[in-house]
Amino acid sequence: MNHAHRARAGWAGTHRPSSLLGASLLTAATLLLGALTGCSSTPPAAAGTSEADQTIHDLGRVPIPSAPATAPTPTASPDHPQLLAIGARVHADLPGGTSAVVTALGPQVTVPITNGKPPDHADGTITITATDTTGTLALPASAFTSRDDKGREVHLSATGPATVTASQGQPATLKLTGTFDAGSAQITWRDHDKVIAVWDFTVELD
Repeated sequence: MNHAHRARAGWAGTHRPSSLLGASLLTAATLLLGALTGCSSTPPAAAGTSEADQTIHDLGRVPIPSAPATAPTPTASPDHPQLLAIGARVHADLPGGTSAVVTALGPQVTVPITNGKPPDHADGTITITATDTTGTLALPASAFTSRDDKGREVHLSATGPATVTASQGQPATLKLTGTFDAGSAQITWRDHDKVIAVWDFTVELD
């Protein structure tokens, strides 16, 4: 009985070695086919990976697109005004077929010299520019108003011409000066009494 058990554990019988040889040849052929296939494609992700891992694995085979160098310019109109951070450009579509890219910059603040204590207000200049104009765009100082974060109006006056005009191939720059408290504020541009854009900014005096 023990001899028979050992025979079954070994290669008993006349056909087992040939069967193992055939299996070995089949395994070798399978491995060779797998190796040749692997040379022409990216190896699959490891077994057991999640669908997200597989997606990342697959995306690694293609170039990743780069983000645009600059953010797209939003479009504003009397029916669709824009709220922007100071320094942002806006493409304004106005009645009569006039359009332009308008930007508000600043304020450039002149901080007075004090005895070691930061001032609570200072004069600052906001610069309005209009470029890429279709038609003719007039920018009077009266088209711009400013308020601080407490709702108080900041009086603005033109430094230089009180009205500038931009046209195709001819940009224009309007400079407005006011006295700003430390904190947040905004400047609003209206065209024919309709709000076109509002720019938010912060004045730091320390």
